[in-house]
Amino acid sequence: MKMWLGASIIAGMSAIATTPAVAGSLTGATLEGSDYLKYASDGTNTYEAPNAILSTILQGDASDPGGNVELFASSETLSNSDFATYTDVTSLTGDIGGKDITLSSLTLADWNSDLDSDGITLGQEWVSDALTAHGLGSYASSNFIVNEFYTLFSDNGGLQRFSDPNISYVNQNATGHISIGLAGHLDARDAFEDTFDQLEQMMALLSPGFQLPLPPSIRASEIVKVEYNGKTEYLYGFVPTPSGLVNLEDGTSHNATYQVGFLGAPPEPSSSEPQDVPESSTVLGLIAVAGLFTAGGKLRKANC
Repeated sequence: MKMWLGASIIAGMSAIATTPAVAGSLTGATLEGSDYLKYASDGTNTYEAPNAILSTILQGDASDPGGNVELFASSETLSNSDFATYTDVTSLTGDIGGKDITLSSLTLADWNSDLDSDGITLGQEWVSDALTAHGLGSYASSNFIVNEFYTLFSDNGGLQRFSDPNISYVNQNATGHISIGLAGHLDARDAFEDTFDQLEQMMALLSPGFQLPLPPSIRASEIVKVEYNGKTEYLYGFVPTPSGLVNLEDGTSHNATYQVGFLGAPPEPSSSEPQDVPESSTVLGLIAVAGLFTAGGKLRKANC
């Protein structure tokens, strides 16, 4: 994205040399576990499609997310006590750029985990990030508020709502960056309303006049556990992009895509990868430049 004719020709020459290879996507995709739902897309709606081919479901990108596969589809049917003892995990596995990758649903053990050993659990970090993302950073700076919010949210069954990621796509560009599309809701306010009200009432008893403003809309993706190249991390986002889709059954789900990602290893070269072809106008520009140099007797061999 970057003095007139000369500059545009040079830009064209640079583009040929620097344009990244076509992004790669997940290959050899398989599902581990049985608690999942496949959703296909017709361009307007998503709908359950048990026999859909995974590679077809997952062929989208940020501009056209397509279908998705929901991991841990029964999560929201579990009571808090059932979720507390639930240990089964549903995973999507495959190869991206020559490396194995596994994307999984969450259990309570994940929410209570502290991967970087900083004394902050995933649940606490997620609550803090969610508050900050919605302009409530001053509340997120209080460990007491964060801990109480997490406890109330958990008691209200909120963890089950965000433990079942819907994977739309897994893509990688030439630099190695891996992008994962999570299908979700443009507004998840209903999942947080009770927690905001309860926490405000509780805090008002301790500090009269305390207020915790409920944002007009709350944007939050589900969380996906990612294992890649010997490392494990949890990915989530708070910046949605309208998907142009909606779930045919409930009329609200899958209307947003939350793209999360990380820098992976540069993809291994493949002789089958398509090569970029310069546009004809660029080629003509290069020919013109070559002609100019030749006419002036200044055509020189470049060292590459």
